[in-house]
Amino acid sequence: MSVATGGSGSDAGGTTASGGAPISSMGGSATVDPCASITCGTGQTCSNGTCTCKSGMACTDGCFNFDDDQNHCGNCTTKCAADGACVSGACVNPTCKPDTEVRQGHITHYSLATGMVACHYPTSTLPQYYGAMNQYDWADSGVCGACVEITNGGNKLVVQITDECPDVAPNTQWCFKGSHHIDLNDAANNKLNGGSNPAVSWKYVACTPTGNLKYYFDKGTKQYYLAVTPMNGRNVVAKMDAQVAGKWTSLKHTAYNTYELSGVDYGTAPINFRLTDIYNHVVTETVAPAADKVVDGTKQFAACP
Repeated sequence: MSVATGGSGSDAGGTTASGGAPISSMGGSATVDPCASITCGTGQTCSNGTCTCKSGMACTDGCFNFDDDQNHCGNCTTKCAADGACVSGACVNPTCKPDTEVRQGHITHYSLATGMVACHYPTSTLPQYYGAMNQYDWADSGVCGACVEITNGGNKLVVQITDECPDVAPNTQWCFKGSHHIDLNDAANNKLNGGSNPAVSWKYVACTPTGNLKYYFDKGTKQYYLAVTPMNGRNVVAKMDAQVAGKWTSLKHTAYNTYELSGVDYGTAPINFRLTDIYNHVVTETVAPAADKVVDGTKQFAACP
């Protein structure tokens, strides 16, 4: 042990007791540091002999945010599934139950005359083969980004749903309730030999996107108004949240396929988004808003087995 020199007492910084605990003789009495023999976990600090967290909640293996930590979800011991996620303190685990129903309908074809389709995707971003779903299967943009496999005789083709065919003139003969009609772009229609508006069958299938999720920010996006459309997902998005002032806030999904937050100052810095697909896969990533721009994400939804 170290001993102060020049006198019989200890120095102001204290000496070390034989057991290894620092002591202080200020005021004539010896005091043992209660934290001297304490080893705290990751993210913890010792205060008066007790380990406390610098942030989060204390567990034997460290400090964790029970709201979103996959291995400490809601408490110190609950672990979510390897392909699941912790959302607001509860495990959200994938439930891969795809819609396998085969629907009977017809196909027609059309050419775009606008710079934006009903799914709020810029026309310049559309895939080679895409289609407009009839108003009723469209479900207020609930199927935006979905992929369907269409069968016309011996021809099969996967197209992405990016647009709507409303039940108004001149579409009423095709896109009426129960029609299961899809209006295709010319390339898709030609690939399926659909020149005479044939009866077809179709079913939903998983998309096979190239790369990660993308985000189109509406041209009106600014500090107090956020309108974003997720794109290029393997599966259809069911929910989208944004982290504002440290709290997750659900974004409103509109019938024109934007997720919106208005009247809230979300700042000008990149935003943390949390997306949940129709199978409960959760993706969390940080994206910088840019009005009227498509911004590349860094993650993609997991595939169902």
